[in-house]
Amino acid sequence: MSRVEIDGLYFDDVSMPEATARIVELAKKRDKARFVCTGNLDHLAIAEADEEFRRAYLDADLVVADGAPVVWLSKLGGTPLKERVAGSDLFWTLARASAEDGITLFFLGGVPGAADDAKAAVEKRHPGAKIVGTYCPPFETFNTKEEQDRIVDNVRAAKPDVLLVAFGAPKQEKWIAKNRDRLGVPISIGVGGSFEMASGKVKRAPVWMQRVGLEWFYRFAQEPRRLYQRYIVRDIPHLGKAAVRTVKQRGRRSGRA
Repeated sequence: MSRVEIDGLYFDDVSMPEATARIVELAKKRDKARFVCTGNLDHLAIAEADEEFRRAYLDADLVVADGAPVVWLSKLGGTPLKERVAGSDLFWTLARASAEDGITLFFLGGVPGAADDAKAAVEKRHPGAKIVGTYCPPFETFNTKEEQDRIVDNVRAAKPDVLLVAFGAPKQEKWIAKNRDRLGVPISIGVGGSFEMASGKVKRAPVWMQRVGLEWFYRFAQEPRRLYQRYIVRDIPHLGKAAVRTVKQRGRRSGRA
């Protein structure tokens, strides 16, 4: 499995079926704690200024291209990734794997009620899926030692094969990297808003918008005030800068060839 450098981070060149199979394989090993990052343009922008977040990415055992702009940049750099592996789609392929291969899942985080509703949605679509627990930590007490211990205790008691963490970036990646050895879970994955989408609390973009890279616009149109800073102020300018850097880097590589 090859890795491709994109704007300072490294992404695994995998398809959705390959990523799912790799996660299932690692989940069954149970020999050490591993974690997966689902990278998008916003993560590239955050990593530029946040060293702890960047380090989490560099330490991850599997990094997939969640966002279309990541795939665009890989093509611009001359090392195209196979395809986008969206975290919200990976959520469902793992749910199917749970029903078919028996891996157990735990849903942690999301807005209140989202994890439980996502569990119900999974069990309806994939009877036999094994969701061994859900927990939504209170926002107000999240950073206290008592709450952090409660989260770890809940996860350890459930003994899942895969922990899906929906705290949002960069919080979820930093939290996983910091706590993975305490959790007793073979593999943990940051899944952002996947619980809200799976449960129907947030409507996902039509397939055609996903395919042409406009899923971000659909989400922005639903919550413009909340997402303005992220998409308009941070991400779009970063994409322009990243594209310029990528072209220059490709040119330097070509000059050395």
